[in-house]
Amino acid sequence: MNLKKKAVVYATGERGVYVGRLERCFKRTNVPSTLLVSLEDELEMVDPIRRDRVKSKSFLIPAGMNLEVDTHGANVALFFLDGTGKDLARLTSLMHAALPMENQHCFAGIKGESEVIEFANILRDQRPSLATAEQIVNEWLDHPSRQLADPDPRIVRAVELIKNHHNQNVSVEWIGQQVGLSVPRLSQLFKDVVGTPIRRFRLWHRVFVAASRSGKGAELTEAALAAGFTDYAQFSRTYRQLAGGNPSDARNNTQIMVKGYA
Repeated sequence: MNLKKKAVVYATGERGVYVGRLERCFKRTNVPSTLLVSLEDELEMVDPIRRDRVKSKSFLIPAGMNLEVDTHGANVALFFLDGTGKDLARLTSLMHAALPMENQHCFAGIKGESEVIEFANILRDQRPSLATAEQIVNEWLDHPSRQLADPDPRIVRAVELIKNHHNQNVSVEWIGQQVGLSVPRLSQLFKDVVGTPIRRFRLWHRVFVAASRSGKGAELTEAALAAGFTDYAQFSRTYRQLAGGNPSDARNNTQIMVKGYA
């Protein structure tokens, strides 16, 4: 397949971008907070309880939400934000509308939407290097006008430990000991800061690691085991729940540019 007809993923471990088409009815559990932008027609966000639909070309979806979007077949960009909640807080102030869904809010209509779409089209059409894409995304998200206080350093450290020990079955108790928090306090504070439970975040990061290794040529089963999954079946189930779709289809139809794991 021509690379420019494939979807493309850029990821560094802290942030990531997917540009391409999704399933018409796209459902998944949102682990990292995500900025979703259509490059074509409006999208429809579906309230999972009331089944109301809200139209917009861009949505900011906090971590932990059950996401359901009617894409109408459009090309989209998914910006996966950092795991400590800083990016979400920065971008919330740029959104035009807050939408109550489930027990929290998502947001619609980002300021400067045309600039975001222009950047996403560059990624889709020109396929710049990972370093170039990373620089542009970081300059946009880390602009001084959006600087905030750093999140709780204990949770920042917990995220680092999860990433550094992705292939080991370390316990939440062990992570709590390293950061000086009891299991109940760590679990609650992690959910408050990151927006998603600590165990779900760890599974999401393992999916990222497996995708990284697969993008560098490893077979999917080998990549899944190296990322800490017990077998390919567990990886496939987790991928479908957290990323949507089938991992083998994603591998065949996506150009992956990822750094951080050999």
